[in-house]
Amino acid sequence: MVRMPQFRQAAALAAIATLGSTVAARASPHGSDAHRDDTPAIAQFCIDGSAAHGPRFCMAAKMYHNHSTSAHDMLVTVEVSRPADETLASAGWLAIGSGAVMSGSLMFVVYGDPLTQRGPFVSARGVQLGHGHAQPDVLSRDDPSQNHGVLVQQLGAGAWRAGENGTHIGVVRFACYGCTAWQGHAVDPEETSQPMIWGFNEDEDMAPYAWEQPLRKHVGINGWGNFYANLRAASTHHATGPPAVIQGHDRINAAATHILVKKPSFFQKLGERPAAYAHGFVMLIAFLALFPLGVVGIRSGLAKAFKYHWMMQASAMCFATVGAALGIYMSRENLFGSVHQRIGLAVFALLFAQAASGWWHHVRFVKIRRRTWVSYAHMSLGWGILVGGWANAVTGSMLFGLGRLGLFLLVVLIATELMALGVFVYIAKRKSQQEQAKSRANATDWRDADNEEYFALDDAESDEDADDESGRKSDEKLRPAKYHK
Repeated sequence: MVRMPQFRQAAALAAIATLGSTVAARASPHGSDAHRDDTPAIAQFCIDGSAAHGPRFCMAAKMYHNHSTSAHDMLVTVEVSRPADETLASAGWLAIGSGAVMSGSLMFVVYGDPLTQRGPFVSARGVQLGHGHAQPDVLSRDDPSQNHGVLVQQLGAGAWRAGENGTHIGVVRFACYGCTAWQGHAVDPEETSQPMIWGFNEDEDMAPYAWEQPLRKHVGINGWGNFYANLRAASTHHATGPPAVIQGHDRINAAATHILVKKPSFFQKLGERPAAYAHGFVMLIAFLALFPLGVVGIRSGLAKAFKYHWMMQASAMCFATVGAALGIYMSRENLFGSVHQRIGLAVFALLFAQAASGWWHHVRFVKIRRRTWVSYAHMSLGWGILVGGWANAVTGSMLFGLGRLGLFLLVVLIATELMALGVFVYIAKRKSQQEQAKSRANATDWRDADNEEYFALDDAESDEDADDESGRKSDEKLRPAKYHK
């Protein structure tokens, strides 16, 4: 098995603790938990095969975008019916898994005994790709690093209730954390026709109902089957736990055959999550365009370099403020629910410290004509904010649900911009040093103790060199003629 880094394991375990009590709330990608046609935002599939010695069950599921792990969790409720016959009521199992075939499937196995009120319990199994109908591997129940980052946890105790004609109905609720990370036929929250598979055995003795209880094969023509779920319609950023099975509905965003759904256009997606799109847009403009241009402006050596710098920084501050306001609005009561939110709030707060230090640096520099610790603090803080903003652009894109290709291109863009900006600053610094050295060489024949302090500026890499050049020339005109040659 591929080992998962410790920080991801810790994040997944933290998510379990959060969802065990309540799933953190965010704005739904559909604007709410219901569609415009009032169809609930869940995927529910029910089948009644009891007349043909098949299973009778319902599964209701949601795909929740977990802001703690930046992955999608699958929140599931399963109701399974057991016959009134005492022998069959206590035996057998039901399995529901991802994919159209058993190979590569991630499966959830439900079993228990209504007569003794044991369970129902859920156990997670997996089949590696290419292994066909081999005995499924039992997944770790507490270490996601052994399961490719996936962790299945039952939420609360299962319950049995009386059904029609003496039957027994078991209800079990569970969460599949990081379900989209499964190395096989993983579930896809953007899939409108996600294939699913179910298997059934009606007579195997499952006592003592352990997590790793062995399974016998399902047999007969009614022992397995497929269905399809529109998981995009069941995806949400707002959830309080697994959805309840809605009685009287066999199919909600699910079907026994492929689901043909026209994928939404960009403008439809924009209409579903306008605040999220606007937040990402203004933050990307601020940190990928305006703030870097501010650095370029101050290092450009142009006559109005300082003016360009503060104008760019002020514009970026305005964009960042709008983005922060949108982020706070979307976070609502859970302002510090993810790493992205915490870093974002810290970077936004530091922007005001950066602006204050920039003003202080400017006032001090104009007065004493050299840099102070405030100058260096301003520059260091600026680079820190820029890098923090870039990092948060990546984490925000992960929370948004951007695909792997999109994330890769974003990282490449940020890395390219970082290298280009670093090269530009280095070249500008070397050029400034060369010009200062040339200026010192031309002035050595009239430098003395009286004017040594005046040329302290030569030893500083001023962010206002261009603006101050004309002022320096004016000062020289006012000096006695003996200083000029």
